[in-house]
Amino acid sequence: MDPKAAEEMLHVRLRVPSGWEETLTWCLQQEGWGAVIAEQAFPSGILEGEAPPRCPKAFLTLVCEPSLAERFNTRMRQLAQAFGWGPGSWSAGFELRRGEDWETLWRKRWRPFRCGAFVIHADFHDRASLPLRAADRPLQVQAGSAFGTGGHSSTRMALRALQRWFAEGRPARVLDLGTGSGILAVAAALLGAERVAGMDPDPASAPQARRTAAANGVAGRCRFWRGVLESVCGRWDVVCANLHSDLIVASAAFLADRCAPGGRLFAGGILDLNRSRTLTALEAAGFQLERLAQRGRWITAELRR
Repeated sequence: MDPKAAEEMLHVRLRVPSGWEETLTWCLQQEGWGAVIAEQAFPSGILEGEAPPRCPKAFLTLVCEPSLAERFNTRMRQLAQAFGWGPGSWSAGFELRRGEDWETLWRKRWRPFRCGAFVIHADFHDRASLPLRAADRPLQVQAGSAFGTGGHSSTRMALRALQRWFAEGRPARVLDLGTGSGILAVAAALLGAERVAGMDPDPASAPQARRTAAANGVAGRCRFWRGVLESVCGRWDVVCANLHSDLIVASAAFLADRCAPGGRLFAGGILDLNRSRTLTALEAAGFQLERLAQRGRWITAELRR
């Protein structure tokens, strides 16, 4: 259902233990609850290497149909039990509102932030008003439903990996599997990649990624399409696989085939409990681990073919 078509929507404000917001967001979006918005998890001006301010609680907002309130509350109690949250450690507040969809809410809550040399901002921000430094590189993301606005820790770690790799040399061909909004593919093009391709099975992804590429002036070097992994051919200097652990494990040999000899793989979306089996599968496929990073429960791996 299109949230804009509804006169009245249910706004759910969640208070959860700090550090769990990304895991909960992923679970709810995977189950089809729709857009989940973190309340400024990454404040404007935080630079690489600086720790964000610690807070014992995190706040998320979700917009859904009013009829789903009881069902959502039941599901939250199940997840809280599965996550081991103690009594009083979380809460869900419900409010009926008219005339405001999730995109409007996102516009109110989302502010620019830095990730390495990138300054991630939305299409509704005035670029001229951003406090850019001489070395900053603006990257505009488009409002939409596809995953990837730079807020998820694995996306931010992928952006930093791309910046390091391009500083060491300029990979000519970059493949972004599960491209979502196209943020990683567009970042690679901004860094100087000659050819960038992004694939995603989500029907909302390719149109949104094309808009992102056009907004950043790199549409001529980017190609996006809706498809599955098997729709990708050729060999690439860099492969970004910011996917789920199970898919990475099942597709390790395929990823090796798509990565050129000496090329690099970024594997993200790995929950801590899946670390060992994911790395084992990738190393068995011929990859050599070069760097491992963790933020919260999310792990990313940088490997070379």
